Amino acid sequence: MLKHLESIVLFVPDIHAASRWYADLFGTHVQYENPHYAFIRTSDVLVGFHPADAKCPGGIGGTTAYWEVEDLDRAVEYLQVHGAVRHRGPIRTDLGARTLTNSVIPQEAS
Repeated sequence: MLKHLESIVLFVPDIHAASRWYADLFGTHVQYENPHYAFIRTSDVLVGFHPADAKCPGGIGGTTAYWEVEDLDRAVEYLQVHGAVRHRGPIRTDLGARTLTNSVIPQEAS
């Protein structure tokens, strides 16, 4: 039946800027399905980028992705060096995970 999450789509004002930013973070390259949909492949999931619109405006109130990292403090530092803006966290979830949410999109790519 259902196996795992295969992809996530982020709705952004500029698919080119957002996909390039994420591609740089993950050391991969941007691919295009069509002129209105860019994506990158990480080792675990495909991350798609679709133009934000009235139905899905995106931004920090939109899709929230949680990434597993080895060292949260180092990951936060890495992301901030690359232009990410911290909006919330780090926090400890009810399940005991320490997480930082809505923080991995720079202003120009959000």
